[in-house]
Amino acid sequence: MIYDLEDPITGSGSAVGGIISQRSKIIDEALREQQTLRTPVALFSDEYDARSVRERFTHLIPLSKPVPGEQYAFEVNLDACTGCKACVAACHSLNGLDDGESWRDMGLLVGTRKQPYLQTVTTACHHCADPACAEGCPVLAYDKDAVTGIVRHLDDQCIGCSYCILKCPYEVPKFNLKRGIVRKCDMCQGRLAEGEAPACVQSCPNEAIKIKVVKLDAVPDRGSIIAGAFDSSYTRPTTTYVSSQPVPTAARPADAGRLDLDPGHHDPLAWMLVLTQMSAGGFIGCAIAMWMNWLTLTQAALTSAAALAVGLAGVALSTLHLGQPLKAWRAFLGWRKSWLSREIMAFSALPAGGQAIFATWWLGNMEWMKLAVTGTAAAAVVAVWCSVMVYVDTRRPFWSLKNVAVKFLGTLLLLGAALCTAVWSWAGLEVATGAMAFTLLCRWSLSVWEISKYRLALEDESCTWHKSARIMQKHLGVQIEMRALLLIATGLLIPVLIAAGANAHWMLSLSLLLLFGSQLMERLHFFTASAGTKMPGN
Repeated sequence: MIYDLEDPITGSGSAVGGIISQRSKIIDEALREQQTLRTPVALFSDEYDARSVRERFTHLIPLSKPVPGEQYAFEVNLDACTGCKACVAACHSLNGLDDGESWRDMGLLVGTRKQPYLQTVTTACHHCADPACAEGCPVLAYDKDAVTGIVRHLDDQCIGCSYCILKCPYEVPKFNLKRGIVRKCDMCQGRLAEGEAPACVQSCPNEAIKIKVVKLDAVPDRGSIIAGAFDSSYTRPTTTYVSSQPVPTAARPADAGRLDLDPGHHDPLAWMLVLTQMSAGGFIGCAIAMWMNWLTLTQAALTSAAALAVGLAGVALSTLHLGQPLKAWRAFLGWRKSWLSREIMAFSALPAGGQAIFATWWLGNMEWMKLAVTGTAAAAVVAVWCSVMVYVDTRRPFWSLKNVAVKFLGTLLLLGAALCTAVWSWAGLEVATGAMAFTLLCRWSLSVWEISKYRLALEDESCTWHKSARIMQKHLGVQIEMRALLLIATGLLIPVLIAAGANAHWMLSLSLLLLFGSQLMERLHFFTASAGTKMPGN
């Protein structure tokens, strides 16, 4: 409505009325234009109204199944991706995911001041030609479809050990706390089988995602599928990212500099590793002492019993890490390819070894008992080596073979010697003094190695686990100082107190507890500072 206001000078309202009329026309034209804007969302909506869902997406999915030597794969057009997260929302809704669960993520690549660059990146499972998740699963809960090549997770098989999360260098499998299992993208294989597009393909208004058929011999076995991703030689991911302009070599994930602790629930595993390694060291010490004829039958049985109790406690605590602990008995199924299965099978020899040791003690046969203890010690060492390979096989920089082997075998020698020292001290054996000296030697050697490696990684940016060292410096400084205090207490204070006349039995037992606490803290750092690789934004 236009009001004909009277001009205060001329007495005429025509001038003011004309201005208001002109403004009203401009506003009306702007509103009409806004209602007819042909945005991607509007065009997307019109397409849905005009054609059926099946017809709308036929050009974005293959019309025939792959032939032998081929498989389905995602193709992402970076030029068309705007980061609207419609694919993330659709994947969540159409697959009925739980609150907080996501099978598709959105990340961001950025450049430098000299090479400015900004690109959103949508990512899900890459349905690799050689999937690491399937190779590492101890219960064979993964299946790579022989026809489509889709890597499926079999929910009913999963025990929730989360090892596939550690194995996958792209952080694809996600642990579902509510269900106690891991779940992941299956490329909406049910829809594809019926000729319908996956949820992410259907929802993208710019058609940035599509499914294509790729030849397995053409899947890259070197380089990275996109900046910041792990080298493709490990799993040979089939996803391809295309763009009319190449991604700058200096581009990196926007969150690459974040120094966060690993959020995984690894406490039971830390306890398990320390306890089982102490048990293996105890059996080794007992076997050596028996073959040197330092122990009587009863003293050997007592030492073996202590080592066995510690080992069984560690194995029992490891089940607390599982989302489905009652299914843990199935963990031997993947022994042909999974180091985790081999570790579990090796540690299962401890109860059998304990029974053999008890039987030989009951029969009073020292020679047979030597063989039983030695055999149990050998099985425990094999199990510890399997533990080493469990983490080395993930290819994480912090979990290199040298780093993990020194840590695990060092704990075996250190805590094994400390356990034998404490037991033999209460048994009144003079050999306990020599075992204490060996414990101190292991303690100082391991500490010097850890400190030197940590400082080197912190100062050298080219070090493979420089980021892990920075995470430790930022978040674990107090714990590192506490470990230093424990070192002083076990390496200097307790020997001084024993020399001054303090009760050696209690002091050596206290030393064992302090050493155990020190190694437990280190093992927690081992998990929380591992700094695994991932896709941008995961």
